[in-house]
Amino acid sequence: MTSNDEPEVIHQYTAEQAVADGALVHLSPVTALEAGYAITVLLTRAAYEEVVEWTRGGGWQSEDARFWDVLNVGRAAAKAALTSPGRVFGFKLLRVANRTPTGAPSAATTPMPALLEVRAEAFDTAGERGCLIISLPGEN
Repeated sequence: MTSNDEPEVIHQYTAEQAVADGALVHLSPVTALEAGYAITVLLTRAAYEEVVEWTRGGGWQSEDARFWDVLNVGRAAAKAALTSPGRVFGFKLLRVANRTPTGAPSAATTPMPALLEVRAEAFDTAGERGCLIISLPGEN
């Protein structure tokens, strides 16, 4: 413990490091800016695979459009997160599944709900840059 009874930090893993490691996905800053986000928006790898990633052909879905949907549907939760850093706010999004629950390619064409959470965090150790992290429920 430090002299002011604050716990001593023995290790930090920043969002910036998680992006470099691939645990967080920094997807299309241009799309986020066009959607009105003046802050970095990151997705956990699992959230990206669940609601944004698109590996099926056909051209009727795109990752950029799916990310746009996440940004717009999650706008109210994101605004709440920005006023309460560290708190988690949930939202529901309809999306066509890219994969089945077992991980096999999906043939689904009907949108189904996906639950997501968003929270505001520091991006780097300086804490000067913030970011929004979108995740599946229960991810830390």
